[in-house]
Amino acid sequence: MGQQELETILDPSYLDDLGEISTKELRRRRSECEEQERGLSYARRVLQGRLDILRAELLRREEDGDATAGSLLSRLPDILGRDQAPTDPLQARATRVDVPAEAEQYGEQVEAIVSEATMHSLPDRSAEELEELIDRLAEFEGELSGLRRQLFDLIDRIRDELAERYKDGRADIGELLGTDG
Repeated sequence: MGQQELETILDPSYLDDLGEISTKELRRRRSECEEQERGLSYARRVLQGRLDILRAELLRREEDGDATAGSLLSRLPDILGRDQAPTDPLQARATRVDVPAEAEQYGEQVEAIVSEATMHSLPDRSAEELEELIDRLAEFEGELSGLRRQLFDLIDRIRDELAERYKDGRADIGELLGTDG
């Protein structure tokens, strides 16, 4: 899915007919939202990794006064492996390991801000350049987070509608289990 599909999903009219659409269509829309969220989530994790590396490089320079990459490389496992679990376990979302197709468009935007080549040449970058890159990544991370939050809200609304349908009998659980209702 591309930007146009995301805009369609995030349009306020996307769930206007929530109570009237078929259960099958409701499940399809939920899947559509989840796929978009997976793409955003993956790109955001890539972005956050680069952001963590850039911030660690700035901190290393402040502490060591050295612009060589050697100590940064040796610290990568610590930088990227930090425990960043949400403070509220009820707000935690499952993390998938695969690279969703929807991540490509956002990955390209991350790459346009901070390419792999830039990441390899950190010792050649000034502190001011690093700070500018950090600001640009942080701004884009905020955009991605906002989009994810909107998608989570849609997914939650769809799930609530599905749950209500199962409770009141408008939807048949047998459809999910592959049995006749």
